[in-house]
Amino acid sequence: MKVCFVTSNYPPEARGGTEQVTVALARELGARGVEVVVVSGSDQPHDGCDVRVERHEGTIVHRVFKTAEEWAEKAFVQARVLRLVGDLLARERPDVVHVHSCAVLGCGVTPWCRERGVPAVMTFHDQWVTCPLFFRLPQGGVACPVDDDRAPCVVCTADALAADTGFTARAIAERDRLVRAEVAAASACTAPSRTAADLVRRCLPYDGRIEVVPHGLVRKVAAADRAPEPVAGERLRIGTFGGLVAEKGVRELLAAAAPLDCELHLSGRLHGGGLAEELAARAAAGLCYRYHGPYGPEDPHPARNLHLAVFPSKCQETYGLVVDEALAHGVPVVCSDRGALGERRHAPGVCVTPLEALPETLADLIGSPQRLAALRAAIPAELPTIASSADRHLALYRSLV
Repeated sequence: MKVCFVTSNYPPEARGGTEQVTVALARELGARGVEVVVVSGSDQPHDGCDVRVERHEGTIVHRVFKTAEEWAEKAFVQARVLRLVGDLLARERPDVVHVHSCAVLGCGVTPWCRERGVPAVMTFHDQWVTCPLFFRLPQGGVACPVDDDRAPCVVCTADALAADTGFTARAIAERDRLVRAEVAAASACTAPSRTAADLVRRCLPYDGRIEVVPHGLVRKVAAADRAPEPVAGERLRIGTFGGLVAEKGVRELLAAAAPLDCELHLSGRLHGGGLAEELAARAAAGLCYRYHGPYGPEDPHPARNLHLAVFPSKCQETYGLVVDEALAHGVPVVCSDRGALGERRHAPGVCVTPLEALPETLADLIGSPQRLAALRAAIPAELPTIASSADRHLALYRSLV
């Protein structure tokens, strides 16, 4: 069987959550005898080359580049880009197309597949299909709708883009029309959590079947890589890792950790918004911290150095790979209750807290070695992995073919 992944980006250019999952899924499917090829977008500027062929971990990647005009146009269907993608699919002749993201390459892939009788699977890795701004973090003093009401979206999007509300309303209506057509043309849909599936059902809306297939751990962790337990009298090391942006609650973590007797460790790329300056100011005021910078799959995982991992995201998360990574390294987790993170409420080794209660939750755990030890002891020796996701997706592909 041959499967083509269509996605917005792919390593080594990007290594976000969706990219980590698609690479791991390609690896696992390959181990099951499936030939996987990738058609990916890129954030790099067009340099005269429409498509560049690469290879990543043995997988062929066709990277499609958009021109400056296409980036500026912000159209939801890019005719030239869709033609390039269609030509690549026609050349590769996959048995199944699996669309992981439309955000860069745009809409039109699943309708293209339906017209040619090619089964297409669509996975809702993020909130792109229900949110023009991607993360369901409202601006302009509005609340995210819990259905398909777009009035709050118009206010929020117009405020974020400094755009006219009339133009924004028309653009969102056109976007909705195309996204609904994209989802409707898919032969099957999957989502990594109940939260992600429910948001699509209510907010797109969509009344078709969405199979919930959790990602699981994308890489197994050797026993030698598990973090050591804190020893008596040792200053606790708490920290976070991944994308260090304001939307992930970095400011809230800095404020909560400032009065505590602990070391704060941050690993990942620090993205703008004045966070670096705020971190420096907190340090000048007495915060004990270390910023370790970006890390890659070849580097020692940052969880190996922690006693407690904290993920106070403000986003409506659709899964939370970092939680799995921390637990796999034997590190207990505190996370917010936003989106799919709230589904971890009864997961062993995880403490879910409302964001506003983060200071009290951290103070309680750091001040209670027994409770922290109990949280750590509850972590299962084995965690679900991407292998289960690969098995379920392969069964789905076969049912469609």
